[in-house]
Amino acid sequence: MRKLFIPLGGLFLAIGFAHAANAVLDMELMQNVEDVNKSMASSIALRDAPASIKDAEELHELFKVVEGHYQAKPDAPDGLELSRKSLTLTKKIRDQVGAKDFEGASDSATELARTCRACHTFYKQS
Repeated sequence: MRKLFIPLGGLFLAIGFAHAANAVLDMELMQNVEDVNKSMASSIALRDAPASIKDAEELHELFKVVEGHYQAKPDAPDGLELSRKSLTLTKKIRDQVGAKDFEGASDSATELARTCRACHTFYKQS
């Protein structure tokens, strides 16, 4: 019986380490989203189209990861909805900057920041 507990204990320990690694990855992902979002807002304010588009595209890819995270969590419908809204906004920002509509892009970037804050209200980080 004791021989059974040792492998099971190792399995549970490995699962715990994997879960902790995912939590760190999530924190790194969210920090990356925050950093790129700030960079994009600054680039929009400076009317730097190439940098704004690059940041919007990078954010779009990051929000795809966030969307996937919430798709796997059926108990988090708000997170899924907000991540999809963020995907829509990053595409809109890219299109607005491409059309040289920096005022519209600034408004959309502000809405994106509000969307991020709304998600953080639902899913506070501990």
